Amino acid sequence: MDWIDDLLSDEPISLTQIAIIEGLLSRCPYPQDSIMQIEKGLLDMSEAQASELIFKMKQDEIPTDPREQFKKMFRNGN
Repeated sequence: MDWIDDLLSDEPISLTQIAIIEGLLSRCPYPQDSIMQIEKGLLDMSEAQASELIFKMKQDEIPTDPREQFKKMFRNGN
């Protein structure tokens, strides 16, 4: 699987990834400086970098549904 990762590492970020990142930014508890930095560097990211960022943001995301917030707190042990 390493050869495919090497092949895709140079691919530019896709429009779908841009949309996902922009949607997640409003639901992540990041400081405004971090959000602005992510937005500025969005178009310069590779597809692999965007995938890593999306994974991290999904872990940091604060769900809007209270039930989902409780489930996440329960899973994380908070």
